[in-house]
Amino acid sequence: MNEPLGDMLTCVVLAPVDRPVDPEVHAMLSEQGWSARIEHDPRMAMVEACLARRELQLRAAWQTCSGLTPGLVILSHPQVDEVDAMRTAMDRHVPDIPIWTAQNRSLEPLNEAARTATQIQQDDHQSNVGESVDPPALVFHPGDERFAPEPLSREEVAMLLQEQKDFGTVPEDPEQP
Repeated sequence: MNEPLGDMLTCVVLAPVDRPVDPEVHAMLSEQGWSARIEHDPRMAMVEACLARRELQLRAAWQTCSGLTPGLVILSHPQVDEVDAMRTAMDRHVPDIPIWTAQNRSLEPLNEAARTATQIQQDDHQSNVGESVDPPALVFHPGDERFAPEPLSREEVAMLLQEQKDFGTVPEDPEQP
């Protein structure tokens, strides 16, 4: 099993055990920013794809990037029945994991999640082509003077500190005898 390199996203590749993975497949995945985690058994490929998806979800939670779903790439595999059973199970249990096949030096989507990911990538590429190099201006900046809080008076500070000190106690009613 190959581990991801640096900031590359993990992609699981289901490949036959009797043939090495074509270097062009590795180059194609690398161009996408993906590193290959090679599996030879369809069941293990499904497990690794689920683990890779979880890794990408955690990564997306801590970073600002989105669309981190490289998924599973299926190369021609001799165990056709097991591959079909794996795809059926993935469609039922984890339909959000994209499934691809590598053909003619490109990734071809095999399920709806992969088609959606392809469309998102194409839309992102088209929107990036028209953008300028400068990042967009911030709508709100914490240092903006228009949004600076007004200073508190001594009475307001004393009132806030008094409420904090009396927090949890019942306030006294001055009208009671």
